[in-house]
Amino acid sequence: MTLKLFLNYTLSFIMWLVIGRAILSFFTKDPKNPIYGLFMRTTEPLYTLARRIFPKGTTIFIIIFIVILRLLVVKYF
Repeated sequence: MTLKLFLNYTLSFIMWLVIGRAILSFFTKDPKNPIYGLFMRTTEPLYTLARRIFPKGTTIFIIIFIVILRLLVVKYF
């Protein structure tokens, strides 16, 4: 597996986790729910980093940032 393919799959996986968390936030916020807990545990480090970089309340920038990063990886690697 090449580095380009690995980065592409990793960024794609992270992007879908963030989108899944956004969709799940409309339905449930029960921390006892195992699916909700999985999404929270896997995406919270990314959200913590993004909260330091982007202004408060702009979580859509996380998805935009991941998509742009993924496109750059595909184009330049």
